[in-house]
Amino acid sequence: MKEVRCQVEKSNGQSDLLPLLPKERTWGSLDFSMVNIGLAIATWCFLIGGTLSLFVGLKMGFIATLAGNTISVLFVALSNAIPSSRYGIDQYIFLRSIFGKKGTKIPVILMVIVEFGWVATLAVMFGKASSNAYGAITNTPSVSNTTVIIFALMAIVISWIIVSRGSNSINWLNRIVAPLLVTMLIVMFYMLSQQYSFGEMLALQPISPFPNDLHNYIVAFELGLGSGFSWWPIMGGLTRLTKSERAALWPNMIGVNICAVLGTMIGLLAGLAIGDSDPTAWMIPIGGAVLGLIALIIISFANVTAMTSLVFSTCMALKQIKFFRNMKWENLTLLFLTCTAVFALFPEVIYGNFSLFLAACGTVFGPLSTVMFVDYYLLRKQRIDMRALYLDTPGKPYDFIGGYNITPIISVAISVFVYFLIIDPISFEGSAFFDYASATLPAMLLAGILYYVITKLFVIPKGMGGYDASEKREKGEKSA
Repeated sequence: MKEVRCQVEKSNGQSDLLPLLPKERTWGSLDFSMVNIGLAIATWCFLIGGTLSLFVGLKMGFIATLAGNTISVLFVALSNAIPSSRYGIDQYIFLRSIFGKKGTKIPVILMVIVEFGWVATLAVMFGKASSNAYGAITNTPSVSNTTVIIFALMAIVISWIIVSRGSNSINWLNRIVAPLLVTMLIVMFYMLSQQYSFGEMLALQPISPFPNDLHNYIVAFELGLGSGFSWWPIMGGLTRLTKSERAALWPNMIGVNICAVLGTMIGLLAGLAIGDSDPTAWMIPIGGAVLGLIALIIISFANVTAMTSLVFSTCMALKQIKFFRNMKWENLTLLFLTCTAVFALFPEVIYGNFSLFLAACGTVFGPLSTVMFVDYYLLRKQRIDMRALYLDTPGKPYDFIGGYNITPIISVAISVFVYFLIIDPISFEGSAFFDYASATLPAMLLAGILYYVITKLFVIPKGMGGYDASEKREKGEKSA
Protein backbone atom coordinates (compact mmCIF):
# COMPACT_ATOMS: atom_id res chain seq x y z
CA MET A 1 0.00 0.00 0.00
CA LYS A 2 2.90 2.40 0.75
CA GLU A 3 4.22 1.86 -2.80
CA VAL A 4 0.83 2.78 -4.24
CA ARG A 5 0.78 5.99 -2.19
CA CYS A 6 4.21 7.06 -3.40
CA GLN A 7 3.39 6.37 -7.05
CA VAL A 8 0.12 8.28 -6.88
CA GLU A 9 1.55 11.29 -5.06
CA LYS A 10 4.18 11.64 -7.79
CA SER A 11 1.79 11.09 -10.71
CA ASN A 12 -1.50 12.92 -10.29
CA GLY A 13 -1.78 14.60 -6.90
CA GLN A 14 -4.72 12.63 -5.50
CA SER A 15 -3.17 12.80 -2.04
CA ASP A 16 -6.46 13.40 -0.19
CA LEU A 17 -7.90 10.23 -1.75
CA LEU A 18 -4.98 7.91 -1.02
CA PRO A 19 -5.63 4.64 0.81
CA LEU A 20 -5.28 5.19 4.55
CA LEU A 21 -2.60 3.20 6.33
CA PRO A 22 -3.70 1.28 9.47
CA LYS A 23 -2.01 3.84 11.73
CA GLU A 24 -4.00 6.63 10.05
CA ARG A 25 -7.40 5.09 10.78
CA THR A 26 -8.80 6.64 13.92
CA TRP A 27 -12.23 5.04 14.47
CA GLY A 28 -12.64 1.85 16.46
CA SER A 29 -15.97 0.09 16.98
CA LEU A 30 -17.04 2.43 19.80
CA ASP A 31 -16.12 5.61 17.92
CA PHE A 32 -17.86 4.52 14.73
CA SER A 33 -20.89 3.40 16.73
CA MET A 34 -21.13 6.92 18.14
CA VAL A 35 -20.89 8.36 14.61
CA ASN A 36 -23.64 6.02 13.39
CA ILE A 37 -25.91 6.81 16.32
CA GLY A 38 -25.35 10.51 15.70
CA LEU A 39 -26.35 9.94 12.08
CA ALA A 40 -29.37 7.78 12.82
CA ILE A 41 -31.14 9.60 15.64
CA ALA A 42 -32.09 12.86 13.99
CA THR A 43 -35.45 14.37 13.17
CA TRP A 44 -35.60 12.52 9.87
CA CYS A 45 -36.29 9.19 11.57
CA PHE A 46 -39.30 10.79 13.25
CA LEU A 47 -40.53 12.01 9.86
CA ILE A 48 -40.16 8.49 8.46
CA GLY A 49 -42.26 7.24 11.36
CA GLY A 50 -44.85 9.90 10.59
CA THR A 51 -45.07 8.68 6.99
CA LEU A 52 -45.51 5.11 8.22
CA SER A 53 -48.40 6.20 10.45
CA LEU A 54 -50.45 6.76 7.30
CA PHE A 55 -50.35 3.05 6.45
CA VAL A 56 -49.66 0.82 9.48
CA GLY A 57 -50.10 0.55 13.23
CA LEU A 58 -47.30 0.21 15.77
CA LYS A 59 -46.88 -3.59 15.63
CA MET A 60 -46.84 -3.99 11.85
CA GLY A 61 -44.82 -0.81 11.51
CA PHE A 62 -42.10 -2.17 13.78
CA ILE A 63 -41.90 -5.50 11.93
CA ALA A 64 -41.87 -3.88 8.48
CA THR A 65 -39.34 -1.20 9.39
CA LEU A 66 -36.96 -3.59 11.15
CA ALA A 67 -37.10 -6.05 8.24
CA GLY A 68 -36.64 -3.43 5.52
CA ASN A 69 -33.97 -1.48 7.36
CA THR A 70 -31.96 -4.58 8.32
CA ILE A 71 -31.87 -5.94 4.76
CA SER A 72 -30.86 -2.62 3.22
CA VAL A 73 -28.31 -1.61 5.87
CA LEU A 74 -26.69 -5.06 5.65
CA PHE A 75 -26.43 -4.75 1.86
CA VAL A 76 -24.91 -1.27 2.16
CA ALA A 77 -22.42 -2.52 4.76
CA LEU A 78 -21.33 -5.57 2.75
CA SER A 79 -21.13 -3.89 -0.65
CA ASN A 80 -19.88 -0.50 0.42
CA ALA A 81 -18.50 -0.31 3.95
CA ILE A 82 -16.45 -3.54 4.00
CA PRO A 83 -14.38 -2.88 0.82
CA SER A 84 -13.69 0.72 1.88
CA SER A 85 -12.58 -0.43 5.32
CA ARG A 86 -10.45 -3.30 4.03
CA TYR A 87 -8.50 -1.14 1.57
CA GLY A 88 -8.77 2.21 3.37
CA ILE A 89 -10.28 3.89 0.31
CA ASP A 90 -13.28 6.10 -0.34
CA GLN A 91 -16.19 4.24 -1.94
CA TYR A 92 -16.00 6.43 -5.05
CA ILE A 93 -12.39 5.36 -5.56
CA PHE A 94 -13.61 1.77 -5.21
CA LEU A 95 -16.34 2.47 -7.80
CA ARG A 96 -13.64 3.13 -10.41
CA SER A 97 -13.31 -0.65 -10.66
CA ILE A 98 -17.01 -0.83 -11.59
CA PHE A 99 -17.86 2.36 -13.51
CA GLY A 100 -14.39 3.11 -14.88
CA LYS A 101 -12.02 5.97 -14.14
CA LYS A 102 -14.25 8.61 -15.76
CA GLY A 103 -17.53 6.80 -15.31
CA THR A 104 -17.31 7.06 -11.53
CA LYS A 105 -18.29 10.73 -11.90
CA ILE A 106 -21.84 9.52 -12.61
CA PRO A 107 -22.48 8.09 -9.09
CA VAL A 108 -20.58 11.05 -7.59
CA ILE A 109 -22.92 13.55 -9.25
CA LEU A 110 -25.94 11.46 -8.22
CA MET A 111 -24.64 11.34 -4.66
CA VAL A 112 -24.06 15.09 -4.47
CA ILE A 113 -27.61 15.82 -5.67
CA VAL A 114 -29.05 13.46 -3.06
CA GLU A 115 -26.90 14.88 -0.27
CA PHE A 116 -27.94 18.43 -1.12
CA GLY A 117 -31.45 17.24 -0.31
CA TRP A 118 -30.54 15.35 2.87
CA VAL A 119 -28.36 18.10 4.35
CA ALA A 120 -30.97 20.74 3.53
CA THR A 121 -33.63 18.53 5.15
CA LEU A 122 -31.58 18.28 8.34
CA ALA A 123 -30.93 22.02 8.34
CA VAL A 124 -34.65 22.73 8.03
CA MET A 125 -35.39 20.22 10.81
CA PHE A 126 -32.85 22.03 13.00
CA GLY A 127 -34.64 25.24 12.07
CA LYS A 128 -38.04 23.88 13.10
CA ALA A 129 -36.78 22.47 16.40
CA SER A 130 -34.87 25.63 17.26
CA SER A 131 -37.75 27.92 16.30
CA ASN A 132 -40.11 25.88 18.49
CA ALA A 133 -37.64 26.19 21.35
CA TYR A 134 -37.41 29.92 20.66
CA GLY A 135 -41.21 30.15 20.68
CA ALA A 136 -41.34 28.38 24.05
CA ILE A 137 -38.76 30.72 25.59
CA THR A 138 -40.37 33.90 24.23
CA ASN A 139 -43.93 32.62 24.71
CA THR A 140 -44.62 33.03 21.00
CA PRO A 141 -47.51 30.73 19.99
CA SER A 142 -46.34 30.17 16.42
CA VAL A 143 -43.21 30.86 14.43
CA SER A 144 -42.89 31.93 10.82
CA ASN A 145 -41.04 30.30 7.94
CA THR A 146 -38.55 33.15 8.15
CA THR A 147 -37.56 32.08 11.67
CA VAL A 148 -37.17 28.47 10.52
CA ILE A 149 -34.95 29.57 7.63
CA ILE A 150 -32.76 31.74 9.88
CA PHE A 151 -32.15 28.83 12.27
CA ALA A 152 -31.58 26.47 9.32
CA LEU A 153 -28.85 28.76 8.02
CA MET A 154 -27.36 28.83 11.53
CA ALA A 155 -27.20 25.01 11.44
CA ILE A 156 -25.32 25.18 8.16
CA VAL A 157 -22.79 27.62 9.63
CA ILE A 158 -22.28 25.48 12.76
CA SER A 159 -21.83 22.37 10.60
CA TRP A 160 -19.18 24.10 8.51
CA ILE A 161 -17.24 25.19 11.59
CA ILE A 162 -17.14 21.56 12.76
CA VAL A 163 -16.60 19.68 9.50
CA SER A 164 -13.96 22.11 8.19
CA ARG A 165 -11.70 20.90 11.01
CA GLY A 166 -11.74 17.30 9.74
CA SER A 167 -12.83 13.88 10.96
CA ASN A 168 -11.47 14.21 14.52
CA SER A 169 -13.89 17.03 15.33
CA ILE A 170 -16.78 14.89 14.05
CA ASN A 171 -15.57 12.03 16.24
CA TRP A 172 -15.49 14.13 19.41
CA LEU A 173 -18.85 15.74 18.67
CA ASN A 174 -20.52 12.34 18.33
CA ARG A 175 -18.89 11.02 21.51
CA ILE A 176 -20.73 13.76 23.38
CA VAL A 177 -24.02 13.86 21.49
CA ALA A 178 -24.70 10.16 20.76
CA PRO A 179 -25.28 9.08 24.42
CA LEU A 180 -27.56 12.10 24.86
CA LEU A 181 -29.57 11.04 21.81
CA VAL A 182 -30.11 7.50 23.11
CA THR A 183 -31.20 8.97 26.45
CA MET A 184 -33.51 11.32 24.58
CA LEU A 185 -35.22 8.42 22.80
CA ILE A 186 -35.93 6.80 26.16
CA VAL A 187 -37.29 10.08 27.56
CA MET A 188 -39.50 10.62 24.50
CA PHE A 189 -40.95 7.12 24.79
CA TYR A 190 -41.54 7.70 28.51
CA MET A 191 -43.36 10.96 27.78
CA LEU A 192 -45.65 9.23 25.27
CA SER A 193 -46.19 6.23 27.56
CA GLN A 194 -47.54 8.57 30.23
CA GLN A 195 -50.35 9.47 27.85
CA TYR A 196 -51.11 5.97 26.52
CA SER A 197 -50.86 2.47 27.96
CA PHE A 198 -49.04 -0.21 25.97
CA GLY A 199 -52.36 -1.80 25.01
CA GLU A 200 -53.68 1.55 23.79
CA MET A 201 -50.52 2.05 21.74
CA LEU A 202 -50.99 -1.29 19.98
CA ALA A 203 -54.65 -0.46 19.32
CA LEU A 204 -53.90 2.83 17.55
CA GLN A 205 -55.02 2.74 13.92
CA PRO A 206 -53.20 4.12 10.87
CA ILE A 207 -54.36 7.50 9.63
CA SER A 208 -54.97 6.93 5.91
CA PRO A 209 -54.35 3.30 4.95
CA PHE A 210 -55.08 1.49 1.70
CA PRO A 211 -57.98 -1.01 1.88
CA ASN A 212 -55.56 -3.94 1.57
CA ASP A 213 -53.60 -4.65 4.80
CA LEU A 214 -50.91 -6.58 2.92
CA HIS A 215 -50.35 -3.61 0.62
CA ASN A 216 -50.01 -1.30 3.62
CA TYR A 217 -47.42 -3.60 5.18
CA ILE A 218 -45.35 -3.82 1.98
CA VAL A 219 -45.46 -0.04 1.58
CA ALA A 220 -44.02 0.24 5.11
CA PHE A 221 -41.43 -2.42 4.25
CA GLU A 222 -40.53 -0.50 1.07
CA LEU A 223 -40.03 2.69 3.07
CA GLY A 224 -37.82 0.72 5.47
CA LEU A 225 -35.70 -0.39 2.53
CA GLY A 226 -35.46 3.18 1.28
CA SER A 227 -34.43 4.37 4.73
CA GLY A 228 -31.57 1.87 4.94
CA PHE A 229 -30.37 2.44 1.38
CA SER A 230 -30.32 6.20 1.96
CA TRP A 231 -26.99 5.64 3.76
CA TRP A 232 -25.36 4.29 0.58
CA PRO A 233 -23.92 7.61 -0.67
CA ILE A 234 -21.80 8.28 2.43
CA MET A 235 -20.98 5.03 4.20
CA GLY A 236 -17.79 4.15 2.32
CA GLY A 237 -16.40 7.62 2.90
CA LEU A 238 -16.81 7.11 6.64
CA THR A 239 -15.72 3.47 6.97
CA ARG A 240 -12.32 4.11 5.36
CA LEU A 241 -11.51 5.68 8.74
CA THR A 242 -12.33 2.50 10.70
CA LYS A 243 -9.58 0.31 12.13
CA SER A 244 -11.06 -3.03 11.00
CA GLU A 245 -13.83 -4.57 8.92
CA ARG A 246 -15.55 -5.59 12.15
CA ALA A 247 -15.52 -1.94 13.23
CA ALA A 248 -17.07 -1.04 9.87
CA LEU A 249 -19.86 -3.66 9.93
CA TRP A 250 -21.37 -3.93 13.41
CA PRO A 251 -21.67 -0.22 14.25
CA ASN A 252 -23.73 0.04 11.06
CA MET A 253 -26.08 -2.68 12.22
CA ILE A 254 -26.42 -1.06 15.65
CA GLY A 255 -26.43 2.62 14.71
CA VAL A 256 -28.14 3.26 11.38
CA ASN A 257 -30.20 0.08 11.78
CA ILE A 258 -31.37 -0.57 15.36
CA CYS A 259 -31.17 3.01 16.67
CA ALA A 260 -32.75 4.37 13.50
CA VAL A 261 -35.62 1.86 13.82
CA LEU A 262 -36.20 2.89 17.45
CA GLY A 263 -36.30 6.55 16.45
CA THR A 264 -38.69 5.72 13.63
CA MET A 265 -40.98 3.94 16.10
CA ILE A 266 -41.14 7.09 18.24
CA GLY A 267 -42.21 9.02 15.14
CA LEU A 268 -44.74 6.32 14.22
CA LEU A 269 -46.22 6.29 17.72
CA ALA A 270 -46.46 10.07 17.80
CA GLY A 271 -48.02 10.13 14.35
CA LEU A 272 -50.64 7.55 15.34
CA ALA A 273 -51.43 9.05 18.74
CA ILE A 274 -51.06 12.77 18.23
CA GLY A 275 -51.28 13.18 14.48
CA ASP A 276 -47.89 14.90 14.33
CA SER A 277 -44.66 12.89 14.12
CA ASP A 278 -42.45 15.95 14.56
CA PRO A 279 -41.36 15.80 18.23
CA THR A 280 -40.60 19.50 18.20
CA ALA A 281 -44.36 20.12 18.01
CA TRP A 282 -45.43 18.00 21.01
CA MET A 283 -42.52 17.67 23.43
CA ILE A 284 -43.20 20.89 25.35
CA PRO A 285 -47.01 20.37 25.60
CA ILE A 286 -46.52 16.79 26.88
CA GLY A 287 -43.21 17.01 28.75
CA GLY A 288 -43.56 20.46 30.24
CA ALA A 289 -41.53 23.60 29.63
CA VAL A 290 -38.21 22.56 31.20
CA LEU A 291 -37.96 18.94 30.03
CA GLY A 292 -39.49 19.75 26.66
CA LEU A 293 -37.08 22.62 26.08
CA ILE A 294 -34.03 20.51 26.97
CA ALA A 295 -35.29 17.81 24.60
CA LEU A 296 -35.77 20.32 21.79
CA ILE A 297 -32.22 21.62 22.17
CA ILE A 298 -30.78 18.08 22.06
CA ILE A 299 -32.88 17.19 19.01
CA SER A 300 -31.74 20.39 17.29
CA PHE A 301 -28.09 19.46 17.66
CA ALA A 302 -28.78 15.85 16.69
CA ASN A 303 -29.42 17.20 13.21
CA VAL A 304 -26.06 18.99 13.24
CA THR A 305 -24.16 15.79 14.10
CA ALA A 306 -25.80 14.05 11.15
CA MET A 307 -25.08 17.01 8.86
CA THR A 308 -21.36 16.99 9.65
CA SER A 309 -20.97 13.32 8.71
CA LEU A 310 -22.92 13.79 5.48
CA VAL A 311 -20.89 16.83 4.45
CA PHE A 312 -17.59 15.12 5.26
CA SER A 313 -18.32 12.08 3.11
CA THR A 314 -19.84 14.11 0.27
CA CYS A 315 -16.89 16.47 0.00
CA MET A 316 -14.48 13.52 0.00
CA ALA A 317 -16.42 12.19 -2.99
CA LEU A 318 -16.19 15.56 -4.75
CA LYS A 319 -12.40 15.18 -4.68
CA GLN A 320 -12.92 12.66 -7.51
CA ILE A 321 -13.57 15.58 -9.86
CA LYS A 322 -10.42 17.39 -11.01
CA PHE A 323 -11.91 20.86 -10.46
CA PHE A 324 -12.30 20.15 -6.73
CA ARG A 325 -9.23 17.96 -6.25
CA ASN A 326 -6.76 20.64 -5.20
CA MET A 327 -9.29 22.87 -3.43
CA LYS A 328 -8.60 23.45 0.25
CA TRP A 329 -10.83 21.34 2.51
CA GLU A 330 -12.40 24.31 4.30
CA ASN A 331 -13.18 25.98 0.96
CA LEU A 332 -14.71 22.83 -0.51
CA THR A 333 -16.96 22.25 2.50
CA LEU A 334 -17.95 25.93 2.46
CA LEU A 335 -18.87 25.71 -1.23
CA PHE A 336 -21.01 22.61 -0.72
CA LEU A 337 -22.84 24.06 2.28
CA THR A 338 -23.39 27.39 0.52
CA CYS A 339 -25.13 25.54 -2.32
CA THR A 340 -27.14 23.57 0.25
CA ALA A 341 -28.29 26.83 1.84
CA VAL A 342 -30.29 27.58 -1.32
CA PHE A 343 -32.38 24.43 -0.78
CA ALA A 344 -32.91 25.35 2.87
CA LEU A 345 -34.73 28.50 1.79
CA PHE A 346 -37.76 26.37 0.86
CA PRO A 347 -38.64 24.42 4.03
CA GLU A 348 -42.23 23.59 3.04
CA VAL A 349 -41.11 22.06 -0.26
CA ILE A 350 -38.57 19.88 1.56
CA TYR A 351 -41.11 18.65 4.11
CA GLY A 352 -43.81 18.10 1.50
CA ASN A 353 -41.64 15.82 -0.65
CA PHE A 354 -39.89 13.86 2.10
CA SER A 355 -41.57 10.49 1.45
CA LEU A 356 -40.90 10.78 -2.30
CA PHE A 357 -37.26 11.55 -1.58
CA LEU A 358 -37.03 8.52 0.71
CA ALA A 359 -38.58 6.16 -1.85
CA ALA A 360 -36.17 7.45 -4.51
CA CYS A 361 -33.23 6.28 -2.37
CA GLY A 362 -34.43 2.68 -2.55
CA THR A 363 -35.17 3.05 -6.27
CA VAL A 364 -31.56 3.80 -7.23
CA PHE A 365 -29.30 2.81 -4.34
CA GLY A 366 -30.77 -0.68 -3.93
CA PRO A 367 -29.74 -1.78 -7.45
CA LEU A 368 -26.42 0.06 -7.10
CA SER A 369 -25.63 -1.83 -3.90
CA THR A 370 -26.39 -5.13 -5.63
CA VAL A 371 -24.09 -4.26 -8.54
CA MET A 372 -21.29 -3.50 -6.08
CA PHE A 373 -21.96 -6.73 -4.17
CA VAL A 374 -21.91 -8.88 -7.32
CA ASP A 375 -18.77 -7.23 -8.66
CA TYR A 376 -16.75 -7.39 -5.44
CA TYR A 377 -17.80 -10.78 -4.05
CA LEU A 378 -18.82 -12.88 -7.05
CA LEU A 379 -16.68 -11.54 -9.90
CA ARG A 380 -13.55 -10.19 -8.20
CA LYS A 381 -13.54 -12.56 -5.20
CA GLN A 382 -12.84 -9.55 -2.93
CA ARG A 383 -9.65 -8.54 -4.78
CA ILE A 384 -8.98 -5.22 -6.48
CA ASP A 385 -5.88 -3.74 -8.13
CA MET A 386 -4.96 -0.77 -5.94
CA ARG A 387 -2.48 0.74 -8.41
CA ALA A 388 -4.98 0.56 -11.25
CA LEU A 389 -7.54 2.46 -9.16
CA TYR A 390 -5.28 5.51 -8.96
CA LEU A 391 -2.90 5.59 -11.92
CA ASP A 392 -4.25 7.47 -14.95
CA THR A 393 -2.30 5.55 -17.58
CA PRO A 394 -4.58 4.70 -20.57
CA GLY A 395 -5.21 1.01 -21.14
CA LYS A 396 -5.09 0.09 -17.46
CA PRO A 397 -7.68 -2.49 -16.24
CA TYR A 398 -10.21 0.05 -14.97
CA ASP A 399 -10.06 2.23 -18.07
CA PHE A 400 -12.68 -0.02 -19.77
CA ILE A 401 -13.78 1.89 -22.93
CA GLY A 402 -12.47 5.44 -22.82
CA GLY A 403 -12.70 5.45 -19.03
CA TYR A 404 -16.34 4.29 -18.91
CA ASN A 405 -17.99 0.96 -18.17
CA ILE A 406 -21.59 1.08 -19.38
CA THR A 407 -22.50 -2.28 -17.83
CA PRO A 408 -23.52 -0.93 -14.38
CA ILE A 409 -25.31 1.98 -16.04
CA ILE A 410 -27.40 -0.35 -18.20
CA SER A 411 -28.09 -2.73 -15.31
CA VAL A 412 -29.23 -0.01 -12.90
CA ALA A 413 -31.23 1.90 -15.54
CA ILE A 414 -33.24 -1.19 -16.55
CA SER A 415 -33.82 -2.08 -12.90
CA VAL A 416 -35.09 1.43 -12.10
CA PHE A 417 -37.46 1.21 -15.08
CA VAL A 418 -38.81 -2.11 -13.77
CA TYR A 419 -39.19 -0.54 -10.31
CA PHE A 420 -41.52 2.09 -11.76
CA LEU A 421 -43.50 -0.60 -13.55
CA ILE A 422 -44.14 -2.28 -10.20
CA ILE A 423 -44.92 0.75 -8.02
CA ASP A 424 -45.59 4.48 -8.29
CA PRO A 425 -43.37 5.97 -5.53
CA ILE A 426 -45.53 9.09 -5.36
CA SER A 427 -48.93 7.50 -4.72
CA PHE A 428 -47.62 4.08 -3.55
CA GLU A 429 -50.15 2.43 -5.82
CA GLY A 430 -48.80 -0.55 -7.71
CA SER A 431 -49.38 -3.91 -9.30
CA ALA A 432 -50.52 -7.00 -7.41
CA PHE A 433 -46.94 -8.28 -7.76
CA PHE A 434 -45.79 -5.47 -5.44
CA ASP A 435 -47.85 -6.86 -2.54
CA TYR A 436 -45.84 -10.09 -2.57
CA ALA A 437 -42.35 -8.99 -3.59
CA SER A 438 -42.04 -5.21 -3.00
CA ALA A 439 -40.46 -3.13 -5.78
CA THR A 440 -36.91 -2.64 -4.53
CA LEU A 441 -36.06 -6.33 -4.02
CA PRO A 442 -36.99 -7.42 -7.60
CA ALA A 443 -35.12 -4.39 -8.97
CA MET A 444 -32.06 -5.37 -6.95
CA LEU A 445 -32.21 -8.98 -8.12
CA LEU A 446 -32.57 -7.90 -11.75
CA ALA A 447 -29.65 -5.46 -11.48
CA GLY A 448 -27.40 -8.17 -10.04
CA ILE A 449 -28.31 -10.74 -12.70
CA LEU A 450 -27.91 -8.26 -15.57
CA TYR A 451 -24.56 -7.03 -14.31
CA TYR A 452 -23.20 -10.54 -13.77
CA VAL A 453 -24.34 -11.86 -17.16
CA ILE A 454 -23.19 -8.85 -19.21
CA THR A 455 -19.82 -8.79 -17.45
CA LYS A 456 -19.28 -12.52 -17.97
CA LEU A 457 -20.36 -12.50 -21.62
CA PHE A 458 -18.90 -9.23 -22.88
CA VAL A 459 -16.57 -7.43 -20.45
CA ILE A 460 -14.32 -10.25 -19.22
CA PRO A 461 -13.79 -11.85 -22.67
CA LYS A 462 -12.46 -8.50 -23.93
CA GLY A 463 -9.91 -8.40 -21.11
CA MET A 464 -11.39 -5.30 -19.50
CA GLY A 465 -11.83 -4.60 -15.80
CA GLY A 466 -8.94 -6.64 -14.44
CA TYR A 467 -11.16 -9.66 -13.76
CA ASP A 468 -8.63 -12.03 -15.35
CA ALA A 469 -5.99 -10.94 -12.85
CA SER A 470 -8.35 -11.68 -9.95
CA GLU A 471 -9.08 -15.16 -11.33
CA LYS A 472 -5.37 -15.88 -11.87
CA ARG A 473 -4.52 -14.83 -8.31
CA GLU A 474 -7.27 -17.06 -6.95
CA LYS A 475 -6.07 -20.06 -9.01
CA GLY A 476 -2.48 -19.41 -7.90
CA GLU A 477 -3.49 -19.37 -4.25
CA LYS A 478 -5.44 -22.62 -4.65
CA SER A 479 -2.54 -24.39 -6.40
CA ALA A 480 -0.12 -23.19 -3.72
